[in-house]
Amino acid sequence: MSYNKKDLKGYVRIDGSGRIVPGSLVLRKSMPKVGKWQEIPAYECCNPTTTTTTTTAAPTTTTTTTNAG
Repeated sequence: MSYNKKDLKGYVRIDGSGRIVPGSLVLRKSMPKVGKWQEIPAYECCNPTTTTTTTTAAPTTTTTTTNAG
């Protein structure tokens, strides 16, 4: 049985303290029935995000020498 991966949803299991259980990510069409699960975004390609990059110029140092003579 073959599924298009975009049709599947990502779910992670939540423990009693409300934290995500590491390694619990599953991809399914529907939420698992046993346990406490939360849906998460599974495909970054389909959920566009905006990224802003800021750059600054490095400071320059000028050295002046005088010869007393």
